[in-house]
Amino acid sequence: MRRDIGGVVRNSLLAGAALLAGCAGTVNAPYPPIRADLSPAALARGATIFHASCEACHRGGDAETVSGAPLRELPSYMGRFHASNLTSHPTAGIGSATDAELARAIRYAVSRDGRLMVMPSYGMGDADLAAVLGFMRSGHPLFAPDSRPAPRSEFSFIGGMGFRVITGNEPVERPASGIPVPPKAATREYGRYMAHDVYDCASCHTDGYSPRKTEGDDVFAGGMAFVDPEGRKVHSSNITFHETGLAHWTLEDFTRAVRDGIAPDGSVLRSPMPRFRGLDAVEAQALYDYLRSVPARDNEVKGARPRLTATSVRPAWVAATGAETTVQGTTVGAPPEGSATAPGHGPQQNNVASTTSQGPAGGTATAARPPSPGNASDGDGVTAPASPAAAQGSSVNTAAAPARKPRPAAPKVDAPKLFVQLGCASCHGPGARYQDRLAGVANRSEAELVRWVRNPEQFLPGTPMPTYAELIDEPTARALVRWVKAGGPASLSSTSR
Repeated sequence: MRRDIGGVVRNSLLAGAALLAGCAGTVNAPYPPIRADLSPAALARGATIFHASCEACHRGGDAETVSGAPLRELPSYMGRFHASNLTSHPTAGIGSATDAELARAIRYAVSRDGRLMVMPSYGMGDADLAAVLGFMRSGHPLFAPDSRPAPRSEFSFIGGMGFRVITGNEPVERPASGIPVPPKAATREYGRYMAHDVYDCASCHTDGYSPRKTEGDDVFAGGMAFVDPEGRKVHSSNITFHETGLAHWTLEDFTRAVRDGIAPDGSVLRSPMPRFRGLDAVEAQALYDYLRSVPARDNEVKGARPRLTATSVRPAWVAATGAETTVQGTTVGAPPEGSATAPGHGPQQNNVASTTSQGPAGGTATAARPPSPGNASDGDGVTAPASPAAAQGSSVNTAAAPARKPRPAAPKVDAPKLFVQLGCASCHGPGARYQDRLAGVANRSEAELVRWVRNPEQFLPGTPMPTYAELIDEPTARALVRWVKAGGPASLSSTSR
């Protein structure tokens, strides 16, 4: 009896080893005859796709290049995985790879040595694929040579068997060439193309690991398991237009979330959701309308947020000139008339809160007030003593002086509260993964840091940091920056994350 049991166990292990070896075996996949397109239009298009779909996995931590990074989003039981070095180094990177080899990796998820990789395979059209190759060959600083080879990805015993069974150790079936790019327009056709073939929304927001899962009825219903940077298990959201999904999301809600990483309730979208910075109005409309056309699926994903209802109260986003503006219960003021705004954001985003109102998070927004009689404001919230003549009640002839509009007071900002509410504490608070990055802010100017807080994508297009320009204006960002530079985050408790 023992001999029989031992034989069964031994045979099972041998069978598992064979499956695992098969997982590591080479596969047959064609080499697409696609060549890098280095035209200006193609480079711009390729940059947009690469920043959105590739950079987050291949550039890790503080790296300035796409030299590879650990893929911690995958469950540990599957094994240990590392994204490839995509720099132009001839041996550690892709410097010696041909366009056809790179095109095969992108279109079929097959490595240069012919093995299936744990990465999405993209069905983007030939022109878009050529644009991505062009950007990868463009000499952009992201691809500066890095001689450090990326560690080899290794399946666990269970992960290898599962991967072999799910994929059949065969690449996805699609043509090597001749795949068109639909005309760019606010159509469902173009929206489907982006959701399935360019940004790969379908794979991440559909449960399971089968390469054919996006052909089933549960597509976009969410539930796929990931691991966030803090090591916590998270599941992708239901993005069908069901009550448990996006039923009450407006186009503006959707665009802000996908492009800037800010959900309708003002919270930060959970990792590993990327930011599609290059999404323009036409693409946003197409993607939104396509998802609305997908059959709604009832799937309440635990931890997914926000769950909006028809009466959900959204934060008062900075909007029309003259409107009252609060940010999670914090008054947002405006810079002095004529002051500069961040690139790409006009004066319509700089408003003055003129009354007291109740903020959406329950806090009270205090009215902006003019400077007190004995002090003059510099417009940045710093007050200076009035002139000696004024302090002594001296008579000053001002008949010829033109009337000047009083500068609005700086916003009253509860910086610690705002730091937590904007999600900054989850990345930069005590014990958080990017806590150390705040060490260098003391040597940077307030102006630079304000621009970084509001528009980080202008400094680093592929950054996962949300874009806050639409949520907080320059004076509010300046108040937050001053608190950070003074060491404020160190005063928070680790539970504030």
